[in-house]
Amino acid sequence: MIKQAIIWGLGGTTRDFLDKKGFHRDLDIIAFTDNNPSLWNTTYKGIPVIPPSELKNMGYDAIIICSLYHKEIRNQLEQNLGVDADLIVSCFEMEEEIKRALIKKYSPSPDREIQQIVDYFRYNPLNVFGSYESKKQRYPVSRDDGNHPYILFEGKRMYFPDTFSFGETGGVQYVDDILYEQREGSPHLYIRSEDDIRGGSVIVDAGTCEGNFALRYIEKAKKVYLIEPDPLWMQALQRTFQPYRNKVVFCSKFVGKQDSADTITIDSLVSERADFIKMDIEGAELDALAGAKRTLEDSHAKCAICSYHRWHDEKEIRKMLEGYGYTTSTSQGYMFFPYDENIMDTLDLRRGVVYGDKD
Repeated sequence: MIKQAIIWGLGGTTRDFLDKKGFHRDLDIIAFTDNNPSLWNTTYKGIPVIPPSELKNMGYDAIIICSLYHKEIRNQLEQNLGVDADLIVSCFEMEEEIKRALIKKYSPSPDREIQQIVDYFRYNPLNVFGSYESKKQRYPVSRDDGNHPYILFEGKRMYFPDTFSFGETGGVQYVDDILYEQREGSPHLYIRSEDDIRGGSVIVDAGTCEGNFALRYIEKAKKVYLIEPDPLWMQALQRTFQPYRNKVVFCSKFVGKQDSADTITIDSLVSERADFIKMDIEGAELDALAGAKRTLEDSHAKCAICSYHRWHDEKEIRKMLEGYGYTTSTSQGYMFFPYDENIMDTLDLRRGVVYGDKD
């Protein structure tokens, strides 16, 4: 049943909640509200932002508080605005309910890695990366002569879109840890060993985003294909990889199983044998692998193919790679991916990356 909901808050907590499609699939968001009067009578994502005083004139099934100050806001809603307490819930309470459901489902599992996640969830917030934790590093933001933002990443400039939402503390902008997901033990790890990429390698990076993977190995590589359909990220990537432009192929299309105005196959793009293929393309990995048949069969590439976007992807990716002559394995641990709108149907833990190797 679809519920009509009003979201309280327009900050980062709200953006994160809206990105997690699984959390609000059954909600019809009819309005936003906030205590900041400068936001009133505007729109956010095409939905009106109303003053809190207007709540009394609205019909709704729930108010969802997306703010670190949810206790204070709950009190304001109940005491000052007369909202029924049963209609109020915070996004953090919603996450706790989902966490309890996961613990209940997986407590009987004999899988040691799953039990690590169950034990972690008993005492920690819901985590996309299961029980994986690592020390985080912040990168301060600098700007070039054209006022384009960048960070120094392993001694190299990594640019970001001019409109990127940076963190800020003490008046200094920063980017959270670029390599958090790429450290030992992460279920999202692309590289198992530095030997996976040798000098003179041809690398295919599908889903380049900010370019942390390709930039780490650009100096070792003979050639790198950067595939990123987001025009803002592609613009930033062209700045980042300007010093290496003689060995980089930029592709701003979606990678898929056939060529079209918006898509391209890896077989059409890559003109030689590949040595490493990485894909992190929002659930389009199976289509991209279907369009890479010739490249994969002719190559002895090491593969890192993300499998966490959809519940069945690990099985299907392994089947496809094995059909091309590869042996397969997976990253350690499991991920819980609330950004999949169907996650509440399956409530499943997923392997993050399928690796492919060929003798």
